[in-house]
Amino acid sequence: METLTRTELLLRRTGSQALGTQAQAASPEAAVGRLFALQGQDLPGVLWSLGLRSGATQEQVRTAFDSGALVRTWPFRGTLHVLAAEDVHWLLAMTAERTLRSAARRRAELGLDDRTVEQARAVARDALADRSALGRKELLARFEGAGIRTSGQRGYHLLWHLSVSGTTVLGPFKGAEQQFVLLEEWVPRRRGLEGDAALAEVVRRYFRGRSPGTAADLAWWTKLPVTAIRRGIAACGNGLEKVEYDGGVHWQPVPPVTEETRMRTAVLLPGFDEYLLGYTDRSAALAAEHAPLTVPGSNGVFKPTLVLRGRISGVWSRKTSRASTEVTVHPFRPLNGRGWKAVEAAALGYGQFLGTPLTLRRA
Repeated sequence: METLTRTELLLRRTGSQALGTQAQAASPEAAVGRLFALQGQDLPGVLWSLGLRSGATQEQVRTAFDSGALVRTWPFRGTLHVLAAEDVHWLLAMTAERTLRSAARRRAELGLDDRTVEQARAVARDALADRSALGRKELLARFEGAGIRTSGQRGYHLLWHLSVSGTTVLGPFKGAEQQFVLLEEWVPRRRGLEGDAALAEVVRRYFRGRSPGTAADLAWWTKLPVTAIRRGIAACGNGLEKVEYDGGVHWQPVPPVTEETRMRTAVLLPGFDEYLLGYTDRSAALAAEHAPLTVPGSNGVFKPTLVLRGRISGVWSRKTSRASTEVTVHPFRPLNGRGWKAVEAAALGYGQFLGTPLTLRRA
């Protein structure tokens, strides 16, 4: 079994994640094809995740959603992810029952019984029929008009439940907001994967976009039982191979994705990016002393990060208007002139993605 150094592990991960200099995906759709699913609870952030990996502008990424090629829904961990539309049906068939069961107590606390949920489903189907699209507030207003209270967390949970159970999905944009549509109308094509074939597809595509990684990483990322993960790995047969890092077994595709990839010197990642969120053990890229700066208070909210040669080396923030964007970088350690030039190049790419003039500041 090959043994990897930290540098080799991060080189292969940046390549598999389409973050290397020669590993960019050809389009936002291809980037999602590479990574399979990207955590998408922060919409501006995930748009940048796709632009960063494909060289696409923000408008080009939005067009991929408007065309129906990409959607957002809740397939893993009860959390929003971006998926290729063709993968939604079979993935929800695999994960939805488990996800909904885990939220049963919360539904009861909110007073959402089966009758109320089904009433909301009927309202949504009527409101979104014939490929109609509505934003969150508009759809919640339809629920209220039908006598369904949406105060507190009731409205959000209803929207979540309808999407997890396969009725709705987030598809096209209206202004800056993504709209709800009916899954069965918006995504009529579906792949017929089930059983071990579906498990093998999840395993294969997870490691295609995040290798090398561990079975524990994949179990955390999907929240599928470890026994299911093991079956999926076995079903991949010779398509995966083991490598060793830091005394642990990691998996990667055969052949590895990153053979000819060079690591970018600097990358400005959005918060909640898969480069960190794709693994339960993030220590290879994120030093323990920097974790509290990246996720203050361990509250689950990840700040946008500066990556230098594969390592999380700072955080950054932005102020955006219609006319301009200001980015402020907070490196964990002082940068030399060469390092700062690499950051400037990364910021230039972000400005091109947004399509607005960008000012870069050093904190």
